[in-house]
Amino acid sequence: MARLSPEEIKEILNKKERWVALTTSSPNGYPHTVPIGYFLVGEALVMGCRDGTQKVKNIERDPRVSVLWENGRGKDSIKGILFQGDAQIVRDPKERMKLKIEACRQRGEEPPAQLSEGAVYIKVTPVKTITWNRPTRGRR
Repeated sequence: MARLSPEEIKEILNKKERWVALTTSSPNGYPHTVPIGYFLVGEALVMGCRDGTQKVKNIERDPRVSVLWENGRGKDSIKGILFQGDAQIVRDPKERMKLKIEACRQRGEEPPAQLSEGAVYIKVTPVKTITWNRPTRGRR
């Protein structure tokens, strides 16, 4: 099975459609997976969400997470990127504003004058990256 190059990973993750599946560990040990939007800051994946959600509580208890991007079915090849990494919850208003400005810059939007009350960012620093690029048509 072919792997994706670092350049291909960056190209994929910088596309307009930016959704991934974030998996955290729930208190009972089962995986807790949710779809979530993201943007990149250097090598980190950053996701905005409401404070106090289950994913935030899970990360505070155990910062080890996985983040999955995949291109869906019906394509000539199935491509995927799985990051295993360490997450942190960003609550500091100055750091949150920096991240909000960067998110708006990447989307071509004007940043707001103030931050949303009760919002936080999840910043995931990848520790291990696993990729695949497998043809789907003409296979036996």
